[in-house]
Amino acid sequence: MPPLSKVEWRAQIRSHRLSMDDGDRARAAAGLATAGLQMASRLGSNPNAAAISAYVSVGSEPSTGLLLTALTDAGHTVFVPVCESDHQLNWVEWRPGAPMARSTLAPVMEPVGTRYSFAELGDVAVVLLPALAVDTSGVRLGQGGGYYDRFLASLATTNNGALAGVSTAAVVYEHEVMAPLQLPHDAHDQPVGYVLTPQGFLVTVK
Repeated sequence: MPPLSKVEWRAQIRSHRLSMDDGDRARAAAGLATAGLQMASRLGSNPNAAAISAYVSVGSEPSTGLLLTALTDAGHTVFVPVCESDHQLNWVEWRPGAPMARSTLAPVMEPVGTRYSFAELGDVAVVLLPALAVDTSGVRLGQGGGYYDRFLASLATTNNGALAGVSTAAVVYEHEVMAPLQLPHDAHDQPVGYVLTPQGFLVTVK
């Protein structure tokens, strides 16, 4: 049997996510908040103050609402992405109750506020990335929009600067963590260093 394509993987995982019940989603959201705090504490050079790059979940994604609130309550400055032209990302500070607006470029909600480049965010403990699945060799299967592929590529090509060595973690449900090299990937796909699930976080083997 031939391996699944990215399109087939995405369809399969999205279907499974839509089948999850509200109780499972609520438990996952609570677990993700706990695991995310632990990860931020372990990876941040200044655990009580480091910035966190995260995102506002949509649809059937693992809910990040409790996670973002827990991080800000713990003293972290949380930034979430906003979509720009040419599939680029900038970042806006997120706080509970922050005004949100529908993106004109992607099917997501974005906070309203001052937009910063990633280089302007300072000491970022970890970048939390949306994903549909990730394998333990670091291959991340995204939604297919291309924004994060370009962003990760920009991190990978920055040497000896503010962006070098930034920790990256794909956020998925536990059952979406796959065996090494199980997911399809292309030459432009950038590996992630960690996987964050409601059950905890792990280091990938790249």
